[in-house]
Amino acid sequence: MSTKRPTMELGSVLVVGGCGFLGSHIVDQLLNFPSETDPSAALPKPEGDSRFDYPKLGDRYPRCISKVSVVDLRTTNNRLPGAEYYEGDLSSTESMLSVFRAVKPNVVIHTASAILQDKELLYKINVEGTKNLLEVAGGARGDWGGKCKAFVYTSSASVVHDTQSDLKNVNEDWPLIRGKLQQEYYSDTKADAEEVVLKYNRASPSSMLTCALRPSGIYGEKDGQLILRILEHGVNASPTVLKMQLGENDNLFDFTYVGNVAYSHTLAAFRLLGSHKRIESGQGEPLDYERVDGEAFLITNDQPVYFWDLTHAAWALANRVVEPHQVWVLPEWLLGPIGGLAETVLGLLGRTPKLTRRTVRYSCMTRYYSCDKAKSRLGYRPLVPVDEGLARAVGYFVERWRLEGEKKGL
Repeated sequence: MSTKRPTMELGSVLVVGGCGFLGSHIVDQLLNFPSETDPSAALPKPEGDSRFDYPKLGDRYPRCISKVSVVDLRTTNNRLPGAEYYEGDLSSTESMLSVFRAVKPNVVIHTASAILQDKELLYKINVEGTKNLLEVAGGARGDWGGKCKAFVYTSSASVVHDTQSDLKNVNEDWPLIRGKLQQEYYSDTKADAEEVVLKYNRASPSSMLTCALRPSGIYGEKDGQLILRILEHGVNASPTVLKMQLGENDNLFDFTYVGNVAYSHTLAAFRLLGSHKRIESGQGEPLDYERVDGEAFLITNDQPVYFWDLTHAAWALANRVVEPHQVWVLPEWLLGPIGGLAETVLGLLGRTPKLTRRTVRYSCMTRYYSCDKAKSRLGYRPLVPVDEGLARAVGYFVERWRLEGEKKGL
């Protein structure tokens, strides 16, 4: 029996940071996957290899009806046919007002974020930039001739993690880790920004509704962080180094496919619009256990896996197989101090070692969350499982590298 895909009407949607990794996947989903229907937007994928054969995404995610616009600092990357693109500075009120006057969005999805060493610049972009965007969207800074009803902010699951402790099935009741307890300043700024977003719920001149999503371990096609680093090590390391494993691999970890994260954003926007309509029409407030506005939601694949299982599976897809009996387990108690020593010595030379205390801890820690709140209130469920998401991500890079090699005549 065929199942009819649900439809979500979202109106005019502005994706802030829509040329980035997550942002471009949200745009693709809002446009009903031109990456699968338009040859000019197709993602690289190995042909003739059954390991990389998977069903189309457009047949599984809901159909979106929306006018899609993107604002980013630079709009040369990850452009998709069907969206309108604007260059703009998140921290500039006039820059954002000019975009809002052109787009007149009733939904803003804010994915833009900076990952920098400069703390002052990091705070300016992640916190002050978010505040500026909120106030422009909500009508507190200038008149752009429209009314934004829904504001969805991409936070991070790291806001409740101190980068050291094990986390097991943690939910949204867990407190934000701030100040001296938070060892990553990036996570501190994301927590600051999330608080600003949630406090602004219904507080703007337009009574705009807001919510925050906290994805954990995002990976997928075009992933320039997690999968790219895993693959680069797997492809370039010697067979001896490839057998080395940090820790016993008894630590469960959340890895969340980017398409599922994008889906959570479209769902959140849809639910906020529904709540806004309900409130404006005088139908009464959502019950506490129904509320989406003013709330944060952890987003996962609802499928934690052992950390090194995913790493070894990624390498195997790139034809660098490490069998279980070949693994050399290197204990955390030994490698932690070695990573610290490497940081100190190479730090004096202005360099960053590949092995750091952070690398060792993340490879050995347990860190997974509950997405039950998102499932019950947003109607979220991960539609792409971890293994398929991994094949999609690895296949993207494997084919891209092959095509690049062809161009160079390799």
